[in-house]
Amino acid sequence: MFKLNNQLSSLLSLGLTVLMASSVFAQQAIPLNDLNAFTTKSNNWKIVGDASVDISKENVLSTTPGKGVLACLHEKGKYGAQYELISNLKHGDLDIELDFMLAKGSNSGIYLQGNYEIQLFDSWGKKTAKYNDCGGIYERWNDAKPDGEKGYEGYAPRYNVAKAPGLWQNIKISYQAPRFDANGKKIANAVFLSIVLNGVTIHENVEVSGPTRGSLTAEDVPMGPLRFQGDHGSLAIKNIKINNFDQKPGTLTDLKYKTYYGGLLETEDLSKHKPAETGQSPALTWEILKENNNYSYVYTGKYNVPVAGDYHFRLQAAGNSSLKIDGKAVLAMEWKNGNENRTADINLTAGEHTIEIVNNKRDGWLKPALGLWVSGPGFREKAYNTKSSAIGGKGTDPILINASTNTITRSFMDFKKDSNTKSTRIVHAVSVGSPSNLHYTYDMDRGAIFQVWRGDFLDATPMWNNRGDGSSRPRGSLTMLGNDMVLGKINGNQWVTDTTGSGYRPKGYTIDEADVPTFQYLAFGSTVTDNITVVNNQYFDRLIKVSNPVKDLVAKVADGTTIEKISDILYAVNGKAYYIQLADKNVKAVVRNANGKQELLIPVNQGEVKYSILF
Repeated sequence: MFKLNNQLSSLLSLGLTVLMASSVFAQQAIPLNDLNAFTTKSNNWKIVGDASVDISKENVLSTTPGKGVLACLHEKGKYGAQYELISNLKHGDLDIELDFMLAKGSNSGIYLQGNYEIQLFDSWGKKTAKYNDCGGIYERWNDAKPDGEKGYEGYAPRYNVAKAPGLWQNIKISYQAPRFDANGKKIANAVFLSIVLNGVTIHENVEVSGPTRGSLTAEDVPMGPLRFQGDHGSLAIKNIKINNFDQKPGTLTDLKYKTYYGGLLETEDLSKHKPAETGQSPALTWEILKENNNYSYVYTGKYNVPVAGDYHFRLQAAGNSSLKIDGKAVLAMEWKNGNENRTADINLTAGEHTIEIVNNKRDGWLKPALGLWVSGPGFREKAYNTKSSAIGGKGTDPILINASTNTITRSFMDFKKDSNTKSTRIVHAVSVGSPSNLHYTYDMDRGAIFQVWRGDFLDATPMWNNRGDGSSRPRGSLTMLGNDMVLGKINGNQWVTDTTGSGYRPKGYTIDEADVPTFQYLAFGSTVTDNITVVNNQYFDRLIKVSNPVKDLVAKVADGTTIEKISDILYAVNGKAYYIQLADKNVKAVVRNANGKQELLIPVNQGEVKYSILF
């Protein structure tokens, strides 16, 4: 992601036409060193270094000095347009991504083109989300309609995946502006192509017939600013990244093809063979073929690049295929089934470039398929194939496990704590789902809760389809925790685990009348029980009981890059990705540095460890 430096930040005030004059601006981060990129009539918006929230009090957000975070500190009950923040740039089609933090009970919104609101709201713990909950597309409004019908066309998110107040949340919005003809008449409505909240797609291809309630203008417009609501509560925003789409896509012209039949290998030099057919085609398609198998074909053409920059190519082809640009292999010859895609990124100069696609298929069971899509500076992905050509063979129907009641599923589970660590396969994983849409996975080999999520339960397709590989996947907004054994004794900077003397032995789990498990194991010569329960549809309580605990036994309840003490009982982990809340303010927790990370340790007082995981 290209980030603007301080010298470039002033360009934002000149509007979209200047921003998009060069491909270097095609994808950018809005700098938050000052408020030069925005206009506001009030002093409730300011640039800060960080923000935090008191989750026990309504609308309390505190900040620390610095740069990089946009904070709105606003007293509830003071309403008005003067409290809004409006970007100096104006946009049409736009992708925007940002992180936001809400105070408890806070309410805000992101308006695309100043007119179409995506709601930001403290919806933590709501079982069912409405249009005015976090991630909802706000309703339209018509005062001329009868009472009860004035609001219409609000769209609720598919799932409520809102995090707790004070935690950083991520939203990605892909927006297509309304279309107008040469006379200024609207010919197509605005469309939210997708909205992804905290890693979960909550909207796809939602068309809105006009501006939502509280819009900047009464009617649709071709261009408008980004607008952040600031008169309904306090919030913080950071990492604003935008991609404007105001350029025409590249064109693929002069498409010619040659076809060959027979059991030729993909390594065959086709120039030594006489083609069965030759011709021209207006678009890429495998349907030039007279046979559905044992074929090879070569497409050549000219790809006309409108603006220099980085271009992203996506190729779908059944069997063996390759892609060359200007005679150089961008995608080498490789076998894929008809539903798989390969991608490549290449920097291209403006002007004409040669393109070559080769496809070879010798698998009779495999349905032919061919598709090519390209995205580049200032334009969204465009298809250069016929629609029917890219329809591959039937994919696998997903095998999904829901949790309408408390549900326990054992499987393998792949665990990757962060981008800097390798993925590992946990072979004795137990996933526990609840009708509250809060779920977790427990590692029976370590006595650890290593992931929690909000949303649907499990995708068991990898485990149960065909022979399967034994693994399942969470279906929701995932928060990764640690996977070290929770109990241990401090020995310098090393955490003593089962491999170094704890004597850990799993003893399975019992299930109560509500089908909630309590895990059991032996460690450090003691019997341990571990119970995790859902509280208020919002978070997990964890209670660990240790019989006859050895001296100096402690529990590592969190580890991460950072652990920040918010209050006497509340700690934020990994840059406010989730909270650990202690059950007793008298417990003497310790945050220590170890092996380049931080750990939150609490003593096993009177044989118990009690805390909550808020996410």
